[in-house]
Amino acid sequence: MTPEKSLDYYKRMFAEARDLTQEARKESQTDDDYRHGHQWSAEEKAELRKRKQPDSYYNYVRLSVNGTIGVLKQGATDPRAYGRNPQDEDSAEVATKVLRYIADENDFDSQRIEGADSYLVQGTVAAMVGVDENGRVKVDMGRWEEFFYDPRSRFADFRDARYMGFAKWMYADQVTALGAKANEVELALSGAFGALDDTFDDRPQDARGNWVDRKHRRLMVVEMYHREGKDWYRCLFYSGGVIEQGISEYVEKGRYGDRRVNPIVAQSCFVDRENNRYGIVRDMRPVQDGINKRESKLLHLLNNRQVQANNEIAMSADAELVREEASKPDGVIPPGWKPVSINDMAAGQFNLLSHDKEFISRLGPNPAVLAREGENSSGRNNLIRQQAGMTEQAVVFGGMEHWERRIYRAMWNRARQFWTAPDYIRITDDEGAPQFIGINQPKYGQPQVVLGPDGMPTIQPTVLGYENALAELDVDITLDTVPDTANLAQEQFLALTDLARSGVPIPPQILLEASSLPKKREIIEKLKAMDEQNAPLQQMQQQITQIMAQLEMQQKQADIKKTESETVENIVDAQAKAASTQINAFEVGSRIASQGMPAAGA
Repeated sequence: MTPEKSLDYYKRMFAEARDLTQEARKESQTDDDYRHGHQWSAEEKAELRKRKQPDSYYNYVRLSVNGTIGVLKQGATDPRAYGRNPQDEDSAEVATKVLRYIADENDFDSQRIEGADSYLVQGTVAAMVGVDENGRVKVDMGRWEEFFYDPRSRFADFRDARYMGFAKWMYADQVTALGAKANEVELALSGAFGALDDTFDDRPQDARGNWVDRKHRRLMVVEMYHREGKDWYRCLFYSGGVIEQGISEYVEKGRYGDRRVNPIVAQSCFVDRENNRYGIVRDMRPVQDGINKRESKLLHLLNNRQVQANNEIAMSADAELVREEASKPDGVIPPGWKPVSINDMAAGQFNLLSHDKEFISRLGPNPAVLAREGENSSGRNNLIRQQAGMTEQAVVFGGMEHWERRIYRAMWNRARQFWTAPDYIRITDDEGAPQFIGINQPKYGQPQVVLGPDGMPTIQPTVLGYENALAELDVDITLDTVPDTANLAQEQFLALTDLARSGVPIPPQILLEASSLPKKREIIEKLKAMDEQNAPLQQMQQQITQIMAQLEMQQKQADIKKTESETVENIVDAQAKAASTQINAFEVGSRIASQGMPAAGA
């Protein structure tokens, strides 16, 4: 067990993170300003007003960020667990459903998009995967300005960081509720214990640069996790003292033993050689400046004319008056002056503006990814174009996917550690039908008779084991990208309708299943109910049809037998007639023979 550290030890670590990342944090704040349209400095605006130029801006940064977030939202991910052994397939299915349940309970899809905003703009996303007071897994998305980290960490996923945490402003009563002593809180409010840079300031900024805000009785509270050896430790402190400290309560089971882990999962978009972390906006800022300034310059050139003297008469006119008249749409230029063509200047500015617009469009999702091209193409063709267009954003999307996979792995570790009581979880399948899965369910054997506390025999159930015990399941977790089912389903439905038109017998239920009707499930259920009501009548009709077929078959067989009988009878009659004819002829011959033949010549 590592000995407890002093308050100064933790404050020095936090001060190091604050001081060494101050410039990088200010740059990230500027990135956020550009996203929100604050793209002209106060000095630039004053200079533009002096020149009578507009300070308009065209926010391509917001379009690129929103487009990238839209692609991430469209390409939703689904956690899937795989067993590490062939006999673990059932366990993997249970783990997959548990992860989906936890994600639904925490509305992780919305938190994922919220985190993507910080990841793309300020450059870092961080979330804490812990448990609530009931032992349920809880995901808390941290705000970028509250997150701090080891400034010597070089990897985008912070795997080499020695410490990290969140610094939040809280009211004095909230700090006391966390376990701080009331007298120490009051002492902290009475004086400042050091200054902070303004990136950690309270919002809105009315308490500048201190650990405390005496006016509103608010204090900066820091929750820090730091590594000592292979394990992580937690400390909760403020300027007046340490509230809690000790080894992390979160355990991860590994192949080489258990270890205490850091519940904070963080990821940066890009990291430069000075360990500064930033997002996709950083490269857009100079190009966005070029667009804004050239748009303003072009508008200024279109609204103003330059003139020059071309005659001695011009000497009698006031130059300022001439400039004022030239700037008016209906101005009258005095004699001796003529407008100067500035088409070459305007053309040059326009060409540079076109180049800037084309380049900044490459820094975000291209039209193929956003499905702005090929409106009449099939859904599958759109998906193929989108996948090809996302190759330029592979690093950006890959980092976000890596962060999500680690979030789900942390969810699973929390569930295995804290979710030990028997319970049922409710999940929803693809068609909206609910399913209930039992976890940690005891398997009972033959009950036994034992003596109770009062000496009387009682029946005690015997537990042989547990079904779907999460602590015993060992799986690997991956992410499956959910396809754009809307386009694919529409394409499949059109193919089925074409087959139906061509004469292929397709049941109505199949067409309804493939359709996108909002109430197709109700219609299918009604059709099933009608089929069930008509089932007895249909069965009776089938029986009648079978009986009629049997009768018809019997009649045909009887007719065949009758025909055969008549044929035999006719044959017998014919044979009898032939025999009778032969007998008659024989009798006539015999009679003639008995009477004798007359002699010749008689």
